[in-house]
Amino acid sequence: MRNSPITKTLPLTASALALIGAASVAQAEVTGNVGVVSQYIFRGGAEDGRTALQGGLDYAHDSGFYAGTWFSTLDYGGAVDDIKPDTNNEIDLYGGYSGAAGAFGYDVGLLYFYYTGEGPTANDANVPEGYAGLSYGPVGLSANVALDDASWTAAGDTYLNLSFEQPLPNNFTFAANAGYYFYADDTVLDNDTVVTAKTQDSAFRDATISVSHPLANTGADVSFNYTFGGEFRDESEIDDHFWAGATFSF
Repeated sequence: MRNSPITKTLPLTASALALIGAASVAQAEVTGNVGVVSQYIFRGGAEDGRTALQGGLDYAHDSGFYAGTWFSTLDYGGAVDDIKPDTNNEIDLYGGYSGAAGAFGYDVGLLYFYYTGEGPTANDANVPEGYAGLSYGPVGLSANVALDDASWTAAGDTYLNLSFEQPLPNNFTFAANAGYYFYADDTVLDNDTVVTAKTQDSAFRDATISVSHPLANTGADVSFNYTFGGEFRDESEIDDHFWAGATFSF
């Protein structure tokens, strides 16, 4: 499961926001993580049906500002009708400001999705998003807004994510989150090609339940997750997925 401040698989969980809020009183530090997942699930959809290698590097300043990057292998295959990009890897770049106001944690920033590859429309997948999140105790609420059109989103698309995390006995942790999309317009590329037509203004997108546990004294955590799929912007259904992951933090 992703371990950086802006979690792409489980965006802005309550625990991540709590850690971000603490950054304003902690000394500046650099942290990293590396891991594998049996499937890379992004907002309900399978980005990689194979085992994916993932990792990230983060810098947090004691002022509350932070920056980082995150990486994952992908398995999109070849381009489909010159629309779906032949991408090999995903590299995310992000930066923002976080802090706390009383019992509330907050976080605002920018996130850029960059995809490598040689397909005819690989660059059309790249897109920036703005994000903001709030947390209170074990509950977090975040919003990601696309700032441009891309092959998988349209400018103005807004993804809301509600999350909850609770420690369990014997060092287990339970987490759950649910995502809901508000769709702006059709996804249109620079060549005026409509990639996906919008047939609904909003829809339930995904929900994931997870149980995680530290792996002995290795510094790694293992997780078992089940994602319930909702609908895409064209009302096509998203499959459910069971997936597992292991992440080592340093």
